[in-house]
Amino acid sequence: MGVEMNFGSLFAGIGGIDLGLERAGMRCKWQVEIDDYASRVLEKHWPRVKRHRDIRTFPTSGDWSVDLIAAGFPCQDLSIAGKGEGLDGKQSGLFFEVIRVVGEIRPKYVLLENVSALLFRGMDTVLGELASLGYDAEWHCIPASYVGAPHRRDRIFIVAYSMCEGSQGQWGEHGLREDKEEIEVGGKYWWGSEPDVGRVAHGVPNRVDRLKGLGNAVVPQVAEFIGRHILASQCQ
Repeated sequence: MGVEMNFGSLFAGIGGIDLGLERAGMRCKWQVEIDDYASRVLEKHWPRVKRHRDIRTFPTSGDWSVDLIAAGFPCQDLSIAGKGEGLDGKQSGLFFEVIRVVGEIRPKYVLLENVSALLFRGMDTVLGELASLGYDAEWHCIPASYVGAPHRRDRIFIVAYSMCEGSQGQWGEHGLREDKEEIEVGGKYWWGSEPDVGRVAHGVPNRVDRLKGLGNAVVPQVAEFIGRHILASQCQ
């Protein structure tokens, strides 16, 4: 696309968002992930990328500046399967660490991801915190089925952008749309079957960690779709 952009990844997990943004043409500069198994996956696939384990002690000294910060922050207290504590919960409350990091690094863009229940369990707070730092935002719920997966997996994606000169209105021209025809990343066909991840009966090593990692991951094709639109609307 002729536009260079780098990003940092908070709560990187096994790198679903990171893979999608790289496919869109961005470059991963750093990752923050505390889980041991997920960190080993990141080390394998991004061996040259800087990493930090705990968002609560990030950033450290050094150059952590990026154009975009992505964060699929914890959903346990937001999910309808949880206790409903929302952003007051211990896990989902780490969102405020995301805000702290964004305030220190000041990227042009912020990409947030979470379960669709965020819409009624803290969306007003999320938008208010972003606005307090000078970011406007758009959001849409994009299910995995929009990129051909054989399941819904509804997730809310929020794209926040700083009020840099000339940015206002640009995202509206290239922003997220619910029209399925707009999402062509990864092909137009449905996945033929569930990915081959193996199950208990198959004796797969680290099977619980693998399934947990996949369950928490973002479908890369969705992140790629969003990344392409961000690149198209980048402030010049």
